[in-house]
Amino acid sequence: MVIGVSAFIVSISNNNLNFALIYLTATLILWVLYGLILDAFDVQIFAWIISVSGFMVAISVFFMFGIEEVPYPVGAIIFHSGGIAGALGICFFALFPILIFNQTGAEKLPQITRTEPVIPRENMDPEIESNEWEVASDDDLQSGEFEVG
Repeated sequence: MVIGVSAFIVSISNNNLNFALIYLTATLILWVLYGLILDAFDVQIFAWIISVSGFMVAISVFFMFGIEEVPYPVGAIIFHSGGIAGALGICFFALFPILIFNQTGAEKLPQITRTEPVIPRENMDPEIESNEWEVASDDDLQSGEFEVG
């Protein structure tokens, strides 16, 4: 990953977006294949890496196509709406993996609980409190000769 990201940064600094995207995409594909072969693939890490890669591409598109420095007046900058819109669109889509993982993560899943049917209190006999009880065995449960108290 470090070599691929370094190659991406070097290519972007040389104003070569095509090769930068090739390096970044090839690195991501090789990383995914490596993780799958070694059975060490983690979806959460993958979501973060895809998002960070998208943000890196968005920043690159913004600085390459959204901003232009002009010679006169000295230090003047022109903003191009097409480049800015492209960078914002890429940023928006780079958020999707993190948002989807956050919403469908295992810790966010609702707990499934079994509930017993509610029996109204007025139809029940009054409970008798007693310490004279014993735990029912499996045979007792199957016999049907005991009373639930």
